[in-house]
Amino acid sequence: MARAKAAESGLRAMALDPLRNFKHETVVVDEWGGAQVIVRALSAGDWAEYRRRAAELIAAARVEVGLSAQAPVVAEGEEAPLEPQVDVNSNALYAFVLVRTLFDENQQRVFSDDDVDEVAEAFSPVHDRLSAKVFELSGVGLNEDTPDPVDAAGNG
Repeated sequence: MARAKAAESGLRAMALDPLRNFKHETVVVDEWGGAQVIVRALSAGDWAEYRRRAAELIAAARVEVGLSAQAPVVAEGEEAPLEPQVDVNSNALYAFVLVRTLFDENQQRVFSDDDVDEVAEAFSPVHDRLSAKVFELSGVGLNEDTPDPVDAAGNG
């Protein structure tokens, strides 16, 4: 019985490990004194929240320039009306990505969800590089031909 419980406990630990079940990579950050951090691919829940936050940011940016929150729906064969360019500050969105996927050498999350605003305020090329690695591990390429993984999986 003790042996079965020990094996079950090991299996439980593996099943619940926040890194084992996702692609992840150790990255040395020279700018942070050579610190080693672990970045992990986004989970399904992370993707859903990322998309929700992205939609909020875009809607707010559209309203800020005098457009409706949502882009107009255009029937097939019709042309979309010409709209002004909308600038979106993506720092908060990429900060969210880091908050959810950055782990220390003890495999503990470095930030809590409450830290998104603080990380966004401090966002730098280092943070951007780490975010890019998260997207790479999540299967998102850097070119326009790469499909959104949620859409590609049929979960959009």
